[in-house]
Amino acid sequence: MSEAKTKLQKYSAPALEKGLDILELLSLCSGGGLSQSEIAEGVGRSKNEIFRMMVVLEERGYIKRSDGDVFLLTSKLGELSGPRNDTSRMLEIARPIMTRLSEQTKLSNHLWILNETNMQVAASASASESYSLALSEGAQSSVFGSSAGACFLSALPDTEARLKALRDRGEYVNNEAFLEYDARVEACRKDGVCVLPNAEAIGILEISAPLSLPTAGDVVGALTVPIIGDRDSKNEIADVIKTLKHAVNQVCAKMASLAVFQTAQRPAS
Repeated sequence: MSEAKTKLQKYSAPALEKGLDILELLSLCSGGGLSQSEIAEGVGRSKNEIFRMMVVLEERGYIKRSDGDVFLLTSKLGELSGPRNDTSRMLEIARPIMTRLSEQTKLSNHLWILNETNMQVAASASASESYSLALSEGAQSSVFGSSAGACFLSALPDTEARLKALRDRGEYVNNEAFLEYDARVEACRKDGVCVLPNAEAIGILEISAPLSLPTAGDVVGALTVPIIGDRDSKNEIADVIKTLKHAVNQVCAKMASLAVFQTAQRPAS
C-alpha cells in the first residue's frame, strides 16, 4: 500500500517552482550573472521550458538583463522583504512600467530619487538596442545641471527657493550659472519634461520627466531616458517624450490610487 501524499506533494505548482528555482540559482551567482542557457542547465530544464518564466520575472522586475545577454537578480526581493516604505512601493509600481517603456522606445531608462546628499538611481530598465545606455542601480549624481535635477527643482515655486534648496544640499553654484539652468527648470515646471545634455558624458542627451503627486505637486522621483545625441532627430525626441510622459502618468496614477506618498514633503526643499 502506497504512502499517502503530503499536502505539498499533492498540490504542486510547476510554474511557480520553475520561477523559484531561477531566483534561487541567481541568488547563488556571485559573478556577472548567468545566460539563459546557463540558467536552464542550472535548474535542469530546457531553454524553452523556462523562456516564459524568464520573461515574466524580468517584466515584474525580479531579474534584469545585463551586458552580454546575461541575467542578474534585482534588488526587488530585498525591497519586498525589508521595511515597506513609500519609496519601495513607488519602485514596485514603476518597474513593470519602466520595462514596457524600454520595449516601446528601444532605449534604457532609469528612475532617480533623492537621498541626503545626491540623486540616486533607484531602478533601471535595460533595452534591446546594442548601443543603448544604462546606469546601474545605486549610481549617484549631483542635482544641478541635470535634466533629472531640473525635475526635482521644478516642484519649488521660484528661483530663490530652488537656489536655496541646492545650497541646503551642499551644491553651491554662482547666480549667473544657476539662472541659465533655472530657465530649464521653469520650462520643466510648465511642460512636465526636461531635455538636457549630460554634464559629464559628451554626446549623451537625457530626457527626464518628474513623478509628481497630483494633490500636492511634490516631486518624488524623476524618470530619465538617455539617448546618444548624435544619432537622434527631433521626431525621435518628440516620440520619446510622448512615450515617457505616458509612462510617468501611469506610475503617478497608480501611486495616487494606492495613496503612496500621501503625506510626502518636497524632497528638494
